[in-house]
Amino acid sequence: MNQAVRPREFGLLHLRLPVGAVTSILHRVTGLLLIVLVGALIVLLRKALASPQGYMRVATILGGPAAHVLGPLAVWVVAQHTYAGLRHLALDGGLVQGRRAGRASAIAVLVVAAATAFAAALLWP
Repeated sequence: MNQAVRPREFGLLHLRLPVGAVTSILHRVTGLLLIVLVGALIVLLRKALASPQGYMRVATILGGPAAHVLGPLAVWVVAQHTYAGLRHLALDGGLVQGRRAGRASAIAVLVVAAATAFAAALLWP
């Protein structure tokens, strides 16, 4: 077989997805991350309600340096999933029609979710 005609390795890093596809994939990923996030919050709530020492331990965890990174990240997960979900509802309801409007709404979701996370990072106690 001729070397010039052989298929090349398909590298996923070379794949250029449309912004709507990226938003849709992030919506699915953040949905999975929300399941993990809710589980972690339930564990922290149970620990905080178990005893005064548990409450102090949770308060220390939430006031520590890891929370300053994970808190805004959790806010981004919730914001990205919510805004992308509203975008999908608008697409299904016919409020957003056409390629340009779809692309603009996908970019708006990404920008507003990032702005929400940035605001959370600035306002995190």
